[in-house]
Amino acid sequence: MTPFQALLTGPEGGPAGTPVSAHFFGNQLVIDAPGHSVDIAQLVVSVGGVDGPELFLNWLDGQGRQASLKPLGASAIATVLQEAPAALQPQLQRLWGERQRNRRQVSGWLLGLTGAAVVATALLWWQGGHAIGVLAGWIPLSTEKQLGELALAQVRAQGGIVESGAAQHTVQEIGQKLTAGSRYQYRWLVRNDDSVNAFAMPGGIIVVHTGLLRQAADPGELAGVLAHEVQHVEQRHSLRQMISSLGWGALVGVTIGDISAVAAMLAHQAGTLYFSRDMEEEADRLGLHALQRAHIRPDGMLTFFQTLGDKEQDKAAAPGWLSSHPQTATRAQQIRGLIAATPCAACLPLQSGSWQQMKAALPASVK
Repeated sequence: MTPFQALLTGPEGGPAGTPVSAHFFGNQLVIDAPGHSVDIAQLVVSVGGVDGPELFLNWLDGQGRQASLKPLGASAIATVLQEAPAALQPQLQRLWGERQRNRRQVSGWLLGLTGAAVVATALLWWQGGHAIGVLAGWIPLSTEKQLGELALAQVRAQGGIVESGAAQHTVQEIGQKLTAGSRYQYRWLVRNDDSVNAFAMPGGIIVVHTGLLRQAADPGELAGVLAHEVQHVEQRHSLRQMISSLGWGALVGVTIGDISAVAAMLAHQAGTLYFSRDMEEEADRLGLHALQRAHIRPDGMLTFFQTLGDKEQDKAAAPGWLSSHPQTATRAQQIRGLIAATPCAACLPLQSGSWQQMKAALPASVK
């Protein structure tokens, strides 16, 4: 129960943070001022710091707003690592250990990069996308998952996220057929939003808008969308595109585990990231293969794109998914060619026992 000094940020601490004293008591993190406690089960640990070690204990308050407590100095961090309850220790030990290993790895990389700045600049000019892809591959899977969770907390704070019910159940039921054997543990979420949209966040988080669920004519069309979005996760497109848009500072920060600031930026970008043509075509191609591996006829991917392609002609009525998935009509032609080139005799139309129930339970459109 040794107290430690920390900086509280969020609704009560303000954006700049407020110095506080805190300690652990049982399964509670007790903040002495302004005087409240947080259950250990609510805490998400993140680590970072470029100039020195930093540790963050993050949670959402009763209104879904993000708060964070940063122990100040090595002594306070040592107190947290030593006295945190057993339920929090796995997060602390795993992330803090990874941070130390990653810092050593990145320090060596940065030293080499500094000594070859001209070569690195030329490399990025010549083949920047490939370089980012290689370097993004250094980011540990656990850090990618943590980044996704913190970004999700930001998205959830914006409202409308549904984690249960008929719609979420149907999305999860279909999504699980497409991700068997994946290295990711996927989370399937629905957002009450009339726009025809779906997006993937790093670490295996897929969010589908209710507007897209209304648009999908059958389970096969929804499966086509999910297969595409899953490949943005599997191929780390979301992570790579985030790094590309935020720059090298994001790459260094994420690689060493300093992800708190990046998460807020990613949440702002969620659903609006512009993927390159190569990334979109790869997600289409590998998504179609995932449908075939699950013995699902891929026609739904084609018909969904065709419908959106028709709507794309009217820019004023174009649905949200088109803003981050351009050239829909052209890609529909490519998908048609892929289906013709890779016939699947074992593939059958997808059936979902909960489809009609899901459709009936969707909230009424506000448009």
